[in-house]
Amino acid sequence: MDKRILVFTVHKAASLGVSDVMRRTAKKQGWAFHSANLKKASLIEPKVPGDVDFFAQLDGKTGLVGPIRMPVALAGKAPGDKLILHLRDPRDVLVSMFFSWSYSHPGVDEDLRARLREKGLDEFVLRESAALKEKYALYVRDYLSLPETVVLKYEDFVLDRPAWLGAFLRACDIDPTQRFYVRLGKDNPAAKVREEDKFSHIRKAAPGDHKEKLKDETIAALNREWGDLLKALNY
Repeated sequence: MDKRILVFTVHKAASLGVSDVMRRTAKKQGWAFHSANLKKASLIEPKVPGDVDFFAQLDGKTGLVGPIRMPVALAGKAPGDKLILHLRDPRDVLVSMFFSWSYSHPGVDEDLRARLREKGLDEFVLRESAALKEKYALYVRDYLSLPETVVLKYEDFVLDRPAWLGAFLRACDIDPTQRFYVRLGKDNPAAKVREEDKFSHIRKAAPGDHKEKLKDETIAALNREWGDLLKALNY
C-alpha cells in the first residue's frame, strides 16, 4: 500500500473492536498497521481536540492507522490520505462513559467511582456533554464534508457487521466478497451480548441506551444542546 487510511472515532464506540478488524485486515493484505492498541504501541494518540502535531509521527509511513479517538488538525494530512470516521450516537456514548468510569474501566480511583455513582447518571451526562460535543463538532466541521472521508456508524458495527465491514473494506479498496472477509463479517462478539453487565467492558452493545437510562428532561436537554450535530450525523 502506498497511502494511509486513518480511522477516527471516540471512546466508547467499540474502538477496540474496530482495532481488531483493522489489525486482521492489515495482516491479510500485508499492510503496515499503526495503532496505540498493539502490545508494542506504534502510534501516539492525541491528547486534546485539534492536536496540530499528530501527523508528524506518520511522516514516510503508509498503511492502516488508528483507531484515533480524538479529532486532530488536518493541516499535516498528506494529499493521498483517506479518512474513515466511525461514530456513535453521542447520547449513548455519554451513558456508556458513565458506566465505564463508574464500574468497569481499569485504573479509575475507587473513591471517584463512588462519587460518580452517588451523583448519578443524569448529572454525569449533563456535566460531560460539553467536552464530548467539542470532539464531535470538530469532526462535523472539519472532516464530514471532505471527499476523502467515509462515515461509518457504531450502530451498524453492532447490528449489521457485514454491512459495516463492506463499507470499511470498500473505503480501503478491498473486495468484501473474498472468503476471508465474509467470515470476518460474521465474527461479531457484541451481537452475542444478551444481558446487560455493568462490570463488563462490553456492558450493553445495543444502540439506544440513552432512551432507557436517562430522564426525559435530560434527553430533552441533550437534544437541544446537540441539535445541529445530531442532524448532521443523521441521529
